[in-house]
Amino acid sequence: MGLHEGFRIGEYGVFPLEGRITGPGGSLRVEPKAMAVLVELARHAPEVRSRAQIEQVVWPRGFVSDDALTRCIGQLRRALGDDSKSPTLLETIPKRGYRLRAAVCSRGSTSRAVAKTESLLVLPFRHLSNSTETFIADGLTELLILRLCSVHGLRILSRTTAMEFASTTVGLADIAARSGADWVVEGAVLQIGDQVQVVAQLVDARTDAHVWSGNHTRGLQDLLAVQNDIAESVAAAISVQLARDGGPAWRAPVLAPPVMRNYLRARHLMSRRTVPALREALAALEAAIAESAEFAPAWASRAECELLLMHYGAAPTEALLGPCESHLERALALDPNLGIALSARAGLRFFFALDFDGAERDVQRALALLPSWGTAMVLLASLSAVRHRFAEASAWIGQALLVDPLDVGTNMNLGDHMILQRRWSDAVGALRRALELAPGHRPSQFRLAWALALGSCGDAARETLAACRVDGSTDAAWLEYAALVEGACGDARTAAMHDDALVRLGASQRVSAWSIARSAAAAGRREAALAALNAAVRERSSSLPFLRLTPAFEILHGEARFEALCRSLGLDLRNDAADARIAPKAFGARPPNGIDQRV
Repeated sequence: MGLHEGFRIGEYGVFPLEGRITGPGGSLRVEPKAMAVLVELARHAPEVRSRAQIEQVVWPRGFVSDDALTRCIGQLRRALGDDSKSPTLLETIPKRGYRLRAAVCSRGSTSRAVAKTESLLVLPFRHLSNSTETFIADGLTELLILRLCSVHGLRILSRTTAMEFASTTVGLADIAARSGADWVVEGAVLQIGDQVQVVAQLVDARTDAHVWSGNHTRGLQDLLAVQNDIAESVAAAISVQLARDGGPAWRAPVLAPPVMRNYLRARHLMSRRTVPALREALAALEAAIAESAEFAPAWASRAECELLLMHYGAAPTEALLGPCESHLERALALDPNLGIALSARAGLRFFFALDFDGAERDVQRALALLPSWGTAMVLLASLSAVRHRFAEASAWIGQALLVDPLDVGTNMNLGDHMILQRRWSDAVGALRRALELAPGHRPSQFRLAWALALGSCGDAARETLAACRVDGSTDAAWLEYAALVEGACGDARTAAMHDDALVRLGASQRVSAWSIARSAAAAGRREAALAALNAAVRERSSSLPFLRLTPAFEILHGEARFEALCRSLGLDLRNDAADARIAPKAFGARPPNGIDQRV
């Protein structure tokens, strides 16, 4: 039995999977990173572990501030009721590090072994048919990953990471090395009309041993049952739990072949995350719902498409906000335990209603149902950040990277969070990692240029920005970041020149009010920035939750109208920081499958 299942230190019970420590004074939650520190010390107790040794395990990517470990130790001491001046459990050894003085017991016996949470990767299923409906295999892969995300005790790697190996010929050992997968599911789909044969197998990537295989031949209408059978067989073979907390076991509905085709096609298109693909997916989902109005996942997927289109600024918020909310409520009325619907409603509440309490309740529930759902982890990171709980925000992004290590977007999100936390060098490192995964990814290039400028690397910032210039006169994104970079470099005059160009461009094409506000602020134009921010409120910009944290608006801090705007949006959260408390009272979710030692 590994320590991740729970252990005792003196009078205290430690439950890493729940982020909880119990003792004479009751039960307290601790941050994911603090729990990771405690598990690392427990694994080696009573040996001394140096700061470098602990940081290498808990923060292997190097994104750690100077005081992060000290803060974690302080939280643990409070949770364990220990006194730093006369410690009985957690001791500081001057100039050497830390150690646990008490014996560490796992269910009655001393233990040194910590079983890490194992990871599973579903490789894209191969399409073996003459049929042009390649989306059947792609959609099945998407749904199987989603179904497996409800596994407890196993980390499911995302489809984005899986797609990196869609056309590769490398062996399982190389796939495991790149993705961190311990287990791999691979399969193929042979389709003849409405008959589908699905062959799947589970392989231990560490030994190349074939653990389980299955062959299913069903009608297209039964394909949801097939992916359910595969998921249950995989979970049983690895001996982990596949369940829906708080609800009955999921029973796959039988859908007519046209409905199944539209649903599979829609999920395949949604995975692309492009505006044209999302619009095409919406049409497919509308057709599916027209024929099967009681299929909750179709309603939830439709709402997710609408949410993304609003978030991307590809559709007016006022046009889609009402329908999106209505479609989510319809989905949850049909299935109150539908994790993707809860995650989407959390996003709707966070980005557009600024209802952080409601969003946090939804996302916690979504993660209880889908412990490996990276989208919910990223959202919870954002919720923590806007409440100034930065250690939690970083921890949740770290967990998202464990399920989506090869996704440029998640790596870019880490860079965003480092910028919000004013950790410029860490932001640069994260964004360079994103660009290693996707060279030429312009959103990451823009952010990297800004992070370099904020970190006083002006020449490198300008060089990075120049490399991704397309047409400075009609490229709104480039003009915005050019103003941000020059403003951060202290060249207000050049920043103003770029801001003027962006404003002129806004007269002939749509430029978001948020972009105009950041550009104006970078140029030192407070009045213009405030006017644009008020326009962003009218536009229902999904960036508003980050208003107080965005570095560009620091020049407005303390200005009466800016502070009034923040209060009107419910963003006056400066006193809601992660100060001396062990855990914020609203924080009940935990990183999936416990605290992983590699984060």
